Amino acid sequence: MMFLRLPASTLMVLTVALLAACSSGTTRIDDGTNPGVTQPPPPTVPTGPLKAGDIMRILSGNSFRYTRGSRTGTTTFGSDGTFTYQEAGKGEGTGIWQASDGSLCEAFNPTSFLPRGTRTECSPFKQTEQGSYSAGSAVFEAM
Repeated sequence: MMFLRLPASTLMVLTVALLAACSSGTTRIDDGTNPGVTQPPPPTVPTGPLKAGDIMRILSGNSFRYTRGSRTGTTTFGSDGTFTYQEAGKGEGTGIWQASDGSLCEAFNPTSFLPRGTRTECSPFKQTEQGSYSAGSAVFEAM
């Protein structure tokens, strides 16, 4: 068996090259101060109004804490276009929702504290700088 002797500096360069070749899904950051350091690529955040499909992916099957004026609670958006909610100090309820480009449309079914329910109302749906979402006066934070 024959062994090849290489200088330590050459072994180090080969090791770094092999490790770099094995990495995937990362962006190489080489500003000269720390060569070879990698970071994951930044997430892509849509600019402008969110498309209906984006809103549906954000909400469908997910639960959120919400504030709507002085009211607070939790809500879960079903992928079938229904939602359930639990409002602090009031109780629970259900409704239907739909996404359209740039908007979230909701209608609340009648409850003991909302005897007539509500008609469908659509509000601009946006991502906030804090990473939560807003629809009109409601702010939704993922749980």
